[in-house]
Amino acid sequence: MSRPIIITAIVLVIGGAFGNILRFIEQTPDRPAEFSTIPYEQQQYVGEEHRFAEHSYEILQADTTTLRRYVGPNDETYWLFIAYFNSQKYGSQIHSPKHCLPGGGWQILHHDPYQLQLPDGRTREINRLIIADRGRQQLMLYWFETRGGAIRSEYGLKWDLVMNSLFFRPTDAAIVRLTLPIDEDRGGLAGAMERARSYFATFLPDIEQALPFAS
Repeated sequence: MSRPIIITAIVLVIGGAFGNILRFIEQTPDRPAEFSTIPYEQQQYVGEEHRFAEHSYEILQADTTTLRRYVGPNDETYWLFIAYFNSQKYGSQIHSPKHCLPGGGWQILHHDPYQLQLPDGRTREINRLIIADRGRQQLMLYWFETRGGAIRSEYGLKWDLVMNSLFFRPTDAAIVRLTLPIDEDRGGLAGAMERARSYFATFLPDIEQALPFAS
């Protein structure tokens, strides 16, 4: 047997063995997500819990979720959705809104990265979508949270999963998503963005503490 064939065989055996180790050895998160710690009433925002249709949760396969409708100080509406996955390795990887929205009848009119100003002065790069259905336009902001921090892209999420697996860290992750109407009587897109920033300035610290990635 030639030397290149032997080397290739050895690499395949080692790679297969290491792949099995990554598959069956996994670190358990030190605590679960605790969405009950996110307040339903804060400042002038009042929220209540809602649920999607049950088949949506069967497809999602998240371990913990919260779907909340908040009403703001001027009767504007905000929909907050967070889904937490204990592990992404065994058929429970996060579904991207870019893939799910068209299946739900929504058209994605615009998608770009956006620098969200955080309450402590930092910025976070997230996704900004303008979506439409039956003449209604809405603003959607979303990103992913993992042990590596906040991640905007789906490719970045995959890479983070690989790195956490290689270093035997928990592969848990979450998606944070906020949706609100774009109303021309309330300033159009610029007005919706300002309301979203105000909402996150109020609730983002609680959202981060509810997830097990907070230090």
